[in-house]
Amino acid sequence: MLKINNLFNEFQKNRDIILNNKVYMSIVIYLVILFIIDYSGCINLYGQNIIRRCINMYRRLDPLNYKNKLKPFCKKYDKILDENDIIQLQSIKIPEIQDIGTKTRKNTTTHECCKQYSKTDIKIIKGITEKIRQKYEKKIQKKLYYIKTREATIYRYYGNNSHHLWHVDPQNLTEIYNIIICIQKKGKISPLQCKDKEGAAYSIHFEEGDAALFNGGTTVHQVPPNDDPNSERTVLSLAFTSDKKLSQKNDSKNMCVYIEGGNNYVNIFKIVVLVFSLNWILTKISGTNRLSYKYIFVFLIINLLISKYIPSNCDIGLGTGRASSISHNFVILFGFIATTISIKGGMLLFSYFLISDVFFSRKWVAYN
Repeated sequence: MLKINNLFNEFQKNRDIILNNKVYMSIVIYLVILFIIDYSGCINLYGQNIIRRCINMYRRLDPLNYKNKLKPFCKKYDKILDENDIIQLQSIKIPEIQDIGTKTRKNTTTHECCKQYSKTDIKIIKGITEKIRQKYEKKIQKKLYYIKTREATIYRYYGNNSHHLWHVDPQNLTEIYNIIICIQKKGKISPLQCKDKEGAAYSIHFEEGDAALFNGGTTVHQVPPNDDPNSERTVLSLAFTSDKKLSQKNDSKNMCVYIEGGNNYVNIFKIVVLVFSLNWILTKISGTNRLSYKYIFVFLIINLLISKYIPSNCDIGLGTGRASSISHNFVILFGFIATTISIKGGMLLFSYFLISDVFFSRKWVAYN
């Protein structure tokens, strides 16, 4: 161990000599090593860099990012389930542990099928899911297919402070149909709110058994707070697709699936450890800790401006083809700074992903 420490100290001395009066080269070293790691796929999740997936998940809240993908569709259907269906679904035990709350989503519990479901619960979910699929096929006059990587999920919202604010779902595709069914209602619960093509919001109020069919990836929607501190809103969420090829793809898995809506604390901890460790190693090797805050901040601001204005004004055939707003990017930046426990590291690590969003191959970084 002592020998390794001596070797690393010698490496740092030689690196500092090389970087003397060329401090900008430490940024180049940091970014090049990160590029190699990124390109190797060694930190991929479901075929995409896990950190990029985290960023893209938050971008679902950024109107500038998804504005060209919107094709709103959101419709209510009364009493899609009968009383027997509702009783069966209410018999499924929901875990008491709540999801990790954020500013835009809190006081919720996510119970995804089928890891923690009993055999009886699985039978209930599978049977009702098939029943719903057949009903909606008739209503929309389209064949609906199960999505290979999507499972039925029960969500519970607790009290007047529970909410899931304006967003679009992963995969901005009109071929994906989301269904929300109210299976239990206590007190005055929140509605589902959707925005039409003019951006005007309208509400869908639920009684037990009522449902909403919508394209979650192309319709801006939310569950707002309500006025009842004792309210409890339990819904079953399903997703189907009208595209047979899409139903068999493995790319429908996303960050929400991995962290189970914020309920998988272990996987969230893994991401935090990965981001912290990655930046710590890159900083030690590159020597970016020697740079001034001003130097790195200017570099970051340039990238923030590029990520907003180039995709907004021209399609260069590279990157995601999506612009991102500076205000939303600052929120992501603070997340990086908190996770790396380093202002410099957070700014540099995020700058890399801003650059990749604009200048890397579209086949590599683009997403639906």
